[in-house]
Amino acid sequence: MLTPMPSEYRDSTHYLRERYGLSGRKRRAWLVPAAALLVVGGGWLIWSADHFSKPEIRSNVISFQATDSQSISIKYFASVRTAAKAHQCILIASDYQANTVGQVTDVLPAGHNSYTHTVKIPTRVAAVSASIDHCS
Repeated sequence: MLTPMPSEYRDSTHYLRERYGLSGRKRRAWLVPAAALLVVGGGWLIWSADHFSKPEIRSNVISFQATDSQSISIKYFASVRTAAKAHQCILIASDYQANTVGQVTDVLPAGHNSYTHTVKIPTRVAAVSASIDHCS
């Protein structure tokens, strides 16, 4: 049989505070470290999102065309942040099983922020696609 709750515990707030060991005053000591963490972490998050969304070199393939069984032509666009130094892009040609059958390093001379190049990649067998491996 259930016994009735004593009268001093009828106020649920008082009952819960006593049961879980909470003091009568409200503790908000966690607010200062949480606010500091929010400022530092939020600032870092904004900085990293801005910094890493603007890479040093952006490149895109515009088109490629197999010219013959021993070469493929690729047209690509590259945009660089620092025009004062030369950059290079490694272009690869692939066969129908995605094996690399040709590779060329194309140098982007200093002095411009954007480049559109057409490069012929010699291959050892017939290639079906061309892509940019990476630019640096």
